[in-house]
Amino acid sequence: MMNIWYAGAPLAIILATFGTQRAKIVGHHIARALPFVLAFGINFGIIPLLFIQVAYYQFFYPATILMAWPWFAVFWLVMVGYAAAYLYRLSLEDRFPVMWGRLGGWLAAGLFLLVGLIFTAAMSLLAAPDRWWKVFSSSNVAGASTGLTLDFSEPTLIPRWMFMFGIAITTTAAFIMLDAAYMSSREDDTYRKYAARFSAVLYTLGIAWFAGFGSWYIFGTRPFAFPQALADPVMRIIFPLTMLSPGLPWILIVLQWNGPKRLFAALTGFAQFGVIALNGISRQWLQNVEVGRYADLAAKPVDLQLSAMIVFLVLFAIGLGIIAWIMLRIVQVNRATS
Repeated sequence: MMNIWYAGAPLAIILATFGTQRAKIVGHHIARALPFVLAFGINFGIIPLLFIQVAYYQFFYPATILMAWPWFAVFWLVMVGYAAAYLYRLSLEDRFPVMWGRLGGWLAAGLFLLVGLIFTAAMSLLAAPDRWWKVFSSSNVAGASTGLTLDFSEPTLIPRWMFMFGIAITTTAAFIMLDAAYMSSREDDTYRKYAARFSAVLYTLGIAWFAGFGSWYIFGTRPFAFPQALADPVMRIIFPLTMLSPGLPWILIVLQWNGPKRLFAALTGFAQFGVIALNGISRQWLQNVEVGRYADLAAKPVDLQLSAMIVFLVLFAIGLGIIAWIMLRIVQVNRATS
């Protein structure tokens, strides 16, 4: 979900402002989904963040304290961006002035890109304790950290941020195909064919972006990663799969060049989920390798609180069931009104 608001929000407002009539409709479809996508992105995004805080507490907290104010600002940036995206969504239905709605769209897009940068800075600094003293030395007052610094000199920050944006582009392209197949019954076949081709072109751009900035990130700033991955029996399989994973959804999207097919569109969604999952696993492995230079994570004592975990998993399963029911109802209503 976060992938879609990371790349989808800027794309929606760009298409609405500069696109052709068909392109504007594609942008409007993305914008109409943004409130839903934002809600689920926030809820699903909190879960991995909590686990990161538990697993890497001795790295997470010093890193985020050094950039405390930008990190704390994420909450406010997301809330303002959420409201701005809603206003833009309402303006598409003439329930809010178009000019102010469009300004809200630009504001939301900019804020979500900034949130992505701050998150990337935090995760990069987390894995680089050797840079903490430099950041502290350049930003303290009488020995107290000001918490105002974003370390742009950190070599992984920009390529990692752009690499993540490449994945977000491909996810947004996959979403456009899913939307055209399942949520565009009020549109004609000409639009659905246009959306399918737009999705294919956008995904191709995303793959190029993914490959270019991913190569810079891995081979340019983390040259140790690939040899170490090949030396690990599990990562020897997962790491190459991660690099090649966008190929499958791209093939599925290209096969729908003349219009979306529901089965292929659903397979595209599952394949794109695989792309995100493989990248998540590989990034987590790489983070463990980076942090492993400073601490043996496996040697840390573990206090497994099963009671809390069971309650969390049960409620999480119930929540997923509710989400599945909501999605099913949306599809059913969309079909009924077509």
